[in-house]
Amino acid sequence: MKKSVLLFGLSVLMSSATFVSCSKSDVFEQNQANMAAAEKAEYRANYEAKYGKIDPNQSWDFTNFSNSSKTRAGGVIINNDIDDPELLQQSLHNDKGLVKSNLDGTSAISFDPSVLVNIYPGWCYNEELKNLYVQMTVQFDGGVEMFNAVQIKNQAWWSNNGATAPSNKGVGVNTIGLTGVSWKANILDNKKDVIATADINTYKVVTVNNRTYWCFDIPYGNEHITLIYLVLPRPMPLGKRYLIEDLGSKKDFDFNDIVVDVLQDDGGNQKAIIRAMGGTLDFTLTIGSTTWTKGGDGANLGYKVETMYNTESRDFTKVLAEFPVSGWIPNDNNISVKVKSLSNEGVIIDIPFSRQGDAPMIIALNTYIDWQPERQALPDSWWTPIANSEE
Repeated sequence: MKKSVLLFGLSVLMSSATFVSCSKSDVFEQNQANMAAAEKAEYRANYEAKYGKIDPNQSWDFTNFSNSSKTRAGGVIINNDIDDPELLQQSLHNDKGLVKSNLDGTSAISFDPSVLVNIYPGWCYNEELKNLYVQMTVQFDGGVEMFNAVQIKNQAWWSNNGATAPSNKGVGVNTIGLTGVSWKANILDNKKDVIATADINTYKVVTVNNRTYWCFDIPYGNEHITLIYLVLPRPMPLGKRYLIEDLGSKKDFDFNDIVVDVLQDDGGNQKAIIRAMGGTLDFTLTIGSTTWTKGGDGANLGYKVETMYNTESRDFTKVLAEFPVSGWIPNDNNISVKVKSLSNEGVIIDIPFSRQGDAPMIIALNTYIDWQPERQALPDSWWTPIANSEE
C-alpha cells in the first residue's frame, strides 16, 4: 500500500514538473514571437514612411511566365502580356557601356527570320540622326506586321503604328513555320513619312551579364543606325530571382542581403544559385524541402557570416553557391529565411515569402533583372502599384 502511495506521489510530482516546464517553454516561445512581430512591425512602419501606404492587394511576385498570346493576320504572334515594371530599364542601363564596347569586336552573322523570341527595347547609336525614326517590320506571304519603332536619341522606344512612346513592354514574335518571311527597317523623318527602306540580313549577337542582345546595323545613305534589342527565349525558362531583406537593418531597403535564383528545367530538375549575400547575419535559407546555411554550408565554401559578398562591385554572372533543390513550387513561392535578430539577442525571425499586402522582405523577379548595389534602396518605381489613399 505504501508503495502505491509513493508511486502515486512521484507521478503527481513529475506531472507538475512537466506542466511547469511546458509553461515556461510556452512563455519563452510567446515572448520570442512577440519580439519578432515587433521587429517586423517596425520594418513595416519604416517601409511605409519611405514608400507610402501598402496597397492590401499588392503582390510581391513580379514574374510572369504566362505565354498567352494572340495571332494576328498571317500568323505572326504578338505577345503583349510580358510587361516588366521599371526594373528592366535599370538592368539595361547596367549593360549599355559593355554592349557598345563589344560591338566592334563582334562579327556580323546572317539573320534567320524564323524566330521565336521576346524582344525588349534597347538603344540606338547615331548622334547625327536625332530627328529620324526606324520601324522594324516583319513581312510574310504578302502581309506586313509592324511590331515596333525606335527614336534616334540613344534610347529605344516601342511604337503603336508609328507613334512613339516609352514602354518596358516586351514584344513576342513567332515567325517559325511561316513562308516568305523577311524583316525590314523603314526610315522615317520627324513627320513619320517613310524616306528609306532597308532589308535586315545580318546582325551581331552580344551577351553581357547573362543577357543577350541583337544588334542591327541599318544603312541609311552614307550613315548607319545601330539598333540594339534585349532578346529572351520564348517561352522563357522557368526561374525566379528572389531578393531578400534579413532585417539586419530595418531602414535598409536595398534587397540584396540574399539574392538567389531558383531554376527548373524541362525535366523538372531544380537548382538554386546564390548570387549575392549582402547581409552580415547568419541565415538558413529554405527552398521547398532544401535548406542552405551561410554559417554551415557557406563556411564550407570559405564564406564568413559577417562578410558581405557581391553587393559592392556587382558581378551579375557570379555564382557564390549552387546546389540542387527539391519541392520548390514556383506558383507558391515556398521559400523562407531564418535569421537571428541583432536588437533582440537570441530571437530567431522567420521570414516567409511576402504575402499580398505585407511589407515586403522577399520579392520575386525575373532572373534577368539585376539587384541593387549596397545601401542603395530600391527606387519607388520598382513597386507596382502602392496606394497612398486614405483608408
